[in-house]
Amino acid sequence: MTAPCRSQTVVLQWAALWGAGVNIQQLRYFCSVMNAGSFSGAAREANVTVQAVSKAIGELEAELGEPLFVRRSKGAVPTSFGLELSRYAQQALEAFDKVGDMFEARRTDAVKAGDTFRVLLAVPYFSNHRIVCAGLERFLSKQLGTKVSFGLCMGYEAVPQLLSGDLDALITIGEYSNPLCDSVRVGTLPVGVFLSSKHPLRKKKLVTMGDLAPYPVCHAEGLDDFNETILNLYLRCGLASKVVPIRTQDEVKHFVMEEHGYTMGVGIPAFSISPSWSMLRFVPEDDIPVSVCAVSAKDHKSEQYLAFEHFMLKGFSRVLSLLGT
Repeated sequence: MTAPCRSQTVVLQWAALWGAGVNIQQLRYFCSVMNAGSFSGAAREANVTVQAVSKAIGELEAELGEPLFVRRSKGAVPTSFGLELSRYAQQALEAFDKVGDMFEARRTDAVKAGDTFRVLLAVPYFSNHRIVCAGLERFLSKQLGTKVSFGLCMGYEAVPQLLSGDLDALITIGEYSNPLCDSVRVGTLPVGVFLSSKHPLRKKKLVTMGDLAPYPVCHAEGLDDFNETILNLYLRCGLASKVVPIRTQDEVKHFVMEEHGYTMGVGIPAFSISPSWSMLRFVPEDDIPVSVCAVSAKDHKSEQYLAFEHFMLKGFSRVLSLLGT
């Protein structure tokens, strides 16, 4: 049997890694280092720490069994293997992004079709939201026996759609009250604190509200001023951190990476805005589970919505298993 050539070996190695579930972020960091010529340049481009890039590249090299870069004081020089591999890495990223675009397009088309059960979740956008939304779409479609469109939104964006009938259900993290809507508590989720890998608290496994008091916390405009979110719940229960209003994802990243700020969110790693951030949990005495609510228009509930509400009340634990809790 003829031995595979070098390029065939590269393809086979990438295929094996992909099948093993390589983190797509590793590929992004690899391509960023190739383009920037240094780990620090790649870190600036991705708005993460140099340590995060170095760790991801190190893990990738360990999987491949060969070095991808020669580390030097003024940059990183790709090895011959790294140069050859970069072509396939870039192709993999482009293919991954095209798949993501396809999912978005299909969701949009499904909503326009009119025979789709439409659900929006009021949370900030997180790093792999497309994968999570696609997984929830498939899962709920199977459970409800109908096509489901699942996406993210700011809370205020969803209410007019609920009232007009363009949206079937809104899921809020935290209680929501509106005389024009019904809100049903379907379960609870754990709470997490998200902060950068250089934050003074990063090495703690569990934190208290007192630990967090010296550091500012993010107030997400359009979300934290919409309902009883995790932040509002903890502020009401005594959290003493300075509250800083934040409008955009870029502002959030700068706040967390450069100002020792932190965000509060669902305590599931998949919901982190950045894969390089650390997630901490609260000590038991400060751990307050947050309600998950299904919100619908008071005067308009389809048969599909009633089936959805019934499933969420009975089968919320299965949703948690899907999300990795």
